[in-house]
Amino acid sequence: MSNSSISVGDAERYILVNAFDVFAQDDWQVTPKLNVNLGLRYEYFGPLHSAGPNDIGEFVPGQGLELKNSLFNPDRNNFGPRVGFAYAPLNSFVVRGGFGVFYDQINVNPFLDFRPPIGAADGLEDNPIGPHPVDNYARSAYNWQAVQAGGASVFPGVTTCLGDNSTDANCQGQTFNVFGVNPNLRAPYIYNYNLNIEKSFGGSVVWQVGYVGSDAHKLSVMQDINQNGAFSAEYPNFGSILQLNSQGTSNYNALQTTLKIRLWHGLAGQFAYTWSHALDEVTEYRGVIPHDTFDLAEDYGNSDFDTRHNFTTFLSWQVPGSSHGPKWLTNGWEVSALVSLHSGQPFNPQTGTDPSGTQRPGLNIIASPYGGVSHTFNLAIGGEQWINPDAFCIPGPGCAGPTNPIGDLSRNVLVGPGFADVDLSVFKNFTIRERVRVQLRAEMFNLLNRINLASGAFSVGPNGVVGDTIGDFNGAPGIGPGEPFNMQLVGKVIF
Repeated sequence: MSNSSISVGDAERYILVNAFDVFAQDDWQVTPKLNVNLGLRYEYFGPLHSAGPNDIGEFVPGQGLELKNSLFNPDRNNFGPRVGFAYAPLNSFVVRGGFGVFYDQINVNPFLDFRPPIGAADGLEDNPIGPHPVDNYARSAYNWQAVQAGGASVFPGVTTCLGDNSTDANCQGQTFNVFGVNPNLRAPYIYNYNLNIEKSFGGSVVWQVGYVGSDAHKLSVMQDINQNGAFSAEYPNFGSILQLNSQGTSNYNALQTTLKIRLWHGLAGQFAYTWSHALDEVTEYRGVIPHDTFDLAEDYGNSDFDTRHNFTTFLSWQVPGSSHGPKWLTNGWEVSALVSLHSGQPFNPQTGTDPSGTQRPGLNIIASPYGGVSHTFNLAIGGEQWINPDAFCIPGPGCAGPTNPIGDLSRNVLVGPGFADVDLSVFKNFTIRERVRVQLRAEMFNLLNRINLASGAFSVGPNGVVGDTIGDFNGAPGIGPGEPFNMQLVGKVIF
């Protein structure tokens, strides 16, 4: 072991956020065929401040570390109008649409539990200032074996200090990573809009197709404002300086269509398909910083959750009874099936210079990422070779392409494995008395036993191999979606 760090101090903080909202709404039946809905909502999300003795400190450019009872200026102009309509020119045909402005509560997690991907403060509680300062000490290039054998402590005599090694001997000449909040931080707001048409066929089938979109602004983004050493001369004992800003944007556009069968000869079900595209600069609200703090546009690309195609089907059939054979055996059967298909989610190669793993990777692409890759499961390599890791290189000597550290490979342009799953259930109902029934069920998951590999951020390792299934990757090993075929038998008494 050659690197260690330790945090010293009391990191517990008590915070308070005041918020309230009020809304008004009215429905207007303009004509027998046209209905209009109008609304207005006002929302106030006050700045985060100390709930007890003021021990919340932050870094303020030009002023250094300061105790601040209120971390950013109040935002009092959050008015969200809403409008919607439904128009039925024919009894079997309806057109619906709507538009609204929606404000989002500022998430508290990044303030106190950011989980930085670099050596940085975890939040405001890690700033070395105030009645309860917290300091993080790091040490490298030492012999761990000598320490274990009874040598000097890795961190001898560490104690808290006030973050200035020129005036406080307790600081031991350390460099401190600090945290701040933009005083003009604002609540994110989103424009949501949709337009769809609905057509019914008889009393059993309804078909709907529509457009759904959103456009978000002022999204929270954490940036290292000392990334290029901009504050090194003024604050030589500060390392990274994380600052929470509201500069992010995102947009989503989708074509959605649904076919519903209410009940037709014992058959009910739904077919749904979505073709969509989501883009942003930063998807995660913590644990992520842009590749280049001062050029956020370079990180604009596919969102981490972007799923272009998504198809689901649910069918349920009440099997007609038969007059042949005993009634308890030939009646009361029901079969249902669920089919889920969707394309993969984007990821970045883990061989680049981006510490977050979800931002622009800082790589040049020098060959086809999929060249010579068979996309077949191979037990010998522990998974499926998804990309060729040698198709990328870090800009610099010996790497073809631009020399700019950002590289020419954009964020989230590679797409991981897709997903396909078929589930089947068989039900048998027995009537015991008028109000008592017994139901036996056999439920089979991943009926075709398809290997559904992990997809999305961090699903593809540095060697280009996907080595995990989607269920285990998402924290549901064995019985999660996409795991190996499994079946459960259930008995229920319904009364």
